[in-house]
Amino acid sequence: MTTQYGPTANAYYAFKSMMYAPSAKESIASLVAYLQAEKPQSPLLEEALKYVADPSELEYDFNRMCIGPYKLLVAPYESVYLSGNHMVNTKETAAVADFYQQIGLTLDEKQGEPADYIGNELEFLYCVHALASEQKAAGNVENAAELQLIANEFMQAHLGLWYVRFCEGMQAHATLAFWRLLATELHDFITDQVQ
Repeated sequence: MTTQYGPTANAYYAFKSMMYAPSAKESIASLVAYLQAEKPQSPLLEEALKYVADPSELEYDFNRMCIGPYKLLVAPYESVYLSGNHMVNTKETAAVADFYQQIGLTLDEKQGEPADYIGNELEFLYCVHALASEQKAAGNVENAAELQLIANEFMQAHLGLWYVRFCEGMQAHATLAFWRLLATELHDFITDQVQ
């Protein structure tokens, strides 16, 4: 994980990595690096260190909760929470994709997840904060401020409306303490961003 974009971008990167590839050693390494730098007293750090050598068990529990193959215990999609009918790929999904296009981002069709997947929303915010950091470093303060406004608008219109229910679901349904602790950290981090 690169740390050049600052702690906010680093957090988004670490959290989105765990949503995309929970069993990848790079994902757990990114999370550990973020926690060591920014939250060294976090109980999640101690728990995450247990999985550095072999994070495969993390994917099993994540998939059981958020992917299937049986009942979806914790929906990782905005549309499920906001559509009113618990469906995926609704107008909420399209609205998220439209938001991404404001900064020129499009979805990689190979990923196989809709725009409103939690990992995609976290990655969008990582990209916005990384771009803002680059703009600020280049002396383009107005561009950096505009990107921060985009991040704030996205939080108010999208992720900020459903992350609490997602995190609560993970806390309720996780078998592993790791995911309960990650849900707490994610909740607290996003809450700080919303305010």
